[in-house]
Amino acid sequence: MPVITFFNEHRSFEVDAGTNLRRFMLHMHITPYRGIDRLLNCRGHNFCGTCAVEIENGKGVTPRGQDEEATLAGNLAVARLVGKNMRLACQSTIVGDVVVRTFPDRPLDAEKTRQRFALIGLATFFGFVLAAMFVLLLLDMIKVM
Repeated sequence: MPVITFFNEHRSFEVDAGTNLRRFMLHMHITPYRGIDRLLNCRGHNFCGTCAVEIENGKGVTPRGQDEEATLAGNLAVARLVGKNMRLACQSTIVGDVVVRTFPDRPLDAEKTRQRFALIGLATFFGFVLAAMFVLLLLDMIKVM
């Protein structure tokens, strides 16, 4: 049976191969979430990225998929640097002995974040222009009738 060691919590457990890491952590009262994320998370559906953990040596769990990589890379506005051993607990299945570090550092990718904010600002500007044009058109139609 594989052994999971939680480095920060100084605890080890034997588990069956094929066990989902997030579900096991919550069952053992070890949370992958910080602060408000304990309440506001996607419940293990790979949407939010709040259950990020670091797998020492990157071994002992199934490989990372493209969806997981995209979620780890950040959301619409904030881009993050993704280490090679960074995983989402909800997407990790235990296949061998593993050492898990909870609450890893997840640094921002400043350049990509700046680009995303610029695009959001541009989209917001054009959205307001479109809304204003619609209102003016509507007012013009009301005036004509």
